[in-house]
Amino acid sequence: MVVARFIAPKRRKQACLPCLNRGATFLLHGLLVIVATLLVPPNAPAHLIVRPGLLQTGREETLRIELPELRPGRPPTTLDVSAPGVRTLASELSGRRGKETQWRVRVDVRAEPGPVVLHLRARFEDGRFVTVRQAMTVLPAASASDSSGAVVVSAIGILGLLTIAAALLLFRRGRFKKESREPC
Repeated sequence: MVVARFIAPKRRKQACLPCLNRGATFLLHGLLVIVATLLVPPNAPAHLIVRPGLLQTGREETLRIELPELRPGRPPTTLDVSAPGVRTLASELSGRRGKETQWRVRVDVRAEPGPVVLHLRARFEDGRFVTVRQAMTVLPAASASDSSGAVVVSAIGILGLLTIAAALLLFRRGRFKKESREPC
């Protein structure tokens, strides 16, 4: 009998019904999340991107603009950008990504610093156009007396010279001499 006690298969603990329900509920919720994730579109169907987001007054800037599909059919043939104090100098279609068009637009910025609304007018082959607005920020012109780059270069140069002088001083004092290990 003693041997049978050790040889006989041990009874396994059976899972209780509430534990099984919890596991099934967890699995069902996981599947619902996966299905919902797959059904939702990955990105917005239409968006407008203008880079850079900041313009500087008194300069010519090149804007990279991504336009969504503004209307069914063929993409626009030209793009004009205007705002108070902003004038288009040149505009060219630089590429396409699906139904979106990518533009490179050169503008002359003479607007006062602060917020400005750009009017992007896309013209189509049939002569019609679609206007889209984009908020931008105009920064003040960079001052000519801004010499922070020269200050940084000068500071790095002075630190370099001080480092070399300190190394030479330590070398002369003998701090970097090799110790000779001669037997006594």
